[in-house]
Amino acid sequence: MKWLTLAAYFALSGFGLFKLKSAAGLLTPAFALGMAGYAIGFAMWLYMLREMPLSIIFPVAAGGLIVVAQLTGFMLLGEPVAPLQIAGAAAIILGIVLLYA
Repeated sequence: MKWLTLAAYFALSGFGLFKLKSAAGLLTPAFALGMAGYAIGFAMWLYMLREMPLSIIFPVAAGGLIVVAQLTGFMLLGEPVAPLQIAGAAAIILGIVLLYA
């Protein structure tokens, strides 16, 4: 359940960030959809704070969202990713695995 909640948080927050970034303006349906996705992700964040140890969930959620944002920028927005950024993302993923081990 924890992994499923975390995956949904990453997906909704990543989708929200993508729609916010790619929206043509503040008063567009894309921007509203992005706000909705990000708001639901925030609600999930609040739930996870109540249900999981802070010392685990905060670094996992913060680090994971950094990786999701990098992937979203690269795959959906065509942003470049440097080798050092890839190494940093790999280090974050390793850290998340070690926290849950």
